[in-house]
Amino acid sequence: MPALQRSETTIGPLALGGRTITLVARTTALHLGNDERGALHIRSRPAHVEVLDEDGRRHVVHIRDIERALIAAIVIGGAAGACALRVARRRMEPE
Repeated sequence: MPALQRSETTIGPLALGGRTITLVARTTALHLGNDERGALHIRSRPAHVEVLDEDGRRHVVHIRDIERALIAAIVIGGAAGACALRVARRRMEPE
């Protein structure tokens, strides 16, 4: 069994107002150790949404992965806040 397995999983279909909606996610599973006492880490992220309208036309709406950009923004904001706090404390200290 390979340690890293990638696949696509679907949730749905869900019928709403004459349209059929299916959510497709990319799933990555990492298996460490032997089969009986191994660790398993599963990560799933949305990839796209498939919409089938009442005329039979298929539309695919891609979902962008913003997790990395969001984490980077939080880290940069935290570092900038820490620097600003240090500068403010230095200005408040009596000389």
